[in-house]
Amino acid sequence: MNIREIAHRARVSHSTVSRIINNIETVDPVLVRRVQKVIAEVGYRPNHQARALARGRTRTIGLIVSELSGGNPFFSEIILYFERAAVEQGYEVLISFADTQTHPDHVAVCVTRLQERQVEGIAVMTFGMERYLRDYPINLPMIYAGSDNELPKVRNIRIDYLTGIREAVRHLVDFGHQRIGYLSGQLDWSSMRTRYNAFRRALKGFGITLENELTVECEHTWDGGASGIVNLLNLPKPPTAVLCCNDVTAIGALKTLGMRGIQAGKDMALVGFDDLTMCRFTQPSLSTIRFSPMELANLAFRALLEEIQEGDSRRSQFEYKTHFVLRESTCAPNR
Repeated sequence: MNIREIAHRARVSHSTVSRIINNIETVDPVLVRRVQKVIAEVGYRPNHQARALARGRTRTIGLIVSELSGGNPFFSEIILYFERAAVEQGYEVLISFADTQTHPDHVAVCVTRLQERQVEGIAVMTFGMERYLRDYPINLPMIYAGSDNELPKVRNIRIDYLTGIREAVRHLVDFGHQRIGYLSGQLDWSSMRTRYNAFRRALKGFGITLENELTVECEHTWDGGASGIVNLLNLPKPPTAVLCCNDVTAIGALKTLGMRGIQAGKDMALVGFDDLTMCRFTQPSLSTIRFSPMELANLAFRALLEEIQEGDSRRSQFEYKTHFVLRESTCAPNR
């Protein structure tokens, strides 16, 4: 069923049907009611994509994420809140999953696919994969979050990791901790390396030198945290506090601590990173550094929308600042 058939049934011109579907108010109300009755009877649904293409606008944007597998809800929350923000502004979102662990350059494939679908802009939320697009021909609005290096024609949302990490370290130092361990993700990932460097810098600001044995590089997953904390616990002199590269790593570590009869918030201080919803429901509730998927998704959409609408003017500077969130998993050293 198309608008010509609708027009034939309603005994009007197809241009009249088109004006009614597009909510143009100059059409006779009698004709509007006649056409709407036929549309309801036949169950006609307009092809919005075709209409958008005819106007030269798709009202569609692309979102590239990674790590949807493995149980980490961070990127699923990014998708949820990014799409909510887009729908409120009348945009549809095409989501592309960059399998960066298996194919690090897969992000370029995702960009190609989205461009072929004529999206108006792309938000790349894979963290650290922008180097694979350094020589990629970018011909549409694009934003990154947390890029180490500025790329031509790409808007970067700067991530201030240091503020939240410094607040967490200050909290631990005020409690009396001097031997603070760190569970890091893979340090060849720029986002993980940036967090690690911020941690070292924060410690240095309080006169503490990070000993090599107190850093464990592990998978930034539940299992990675569960096994990584073992390396710290097996040291001749274990740390009295541990900061983790993300919340799932911290929760994995929390399980191992419990299995060993060590209670976070009483026997050892434990701090995560992200502030996922589940942090409020662990036992004990997890102190963490707030890197909210909701706030980041909203900021990313705003940046991309401005890039689409304003183009090269780029007046705004977008930055996300992290903050420490105190809950129950920290304590003074158990001497």
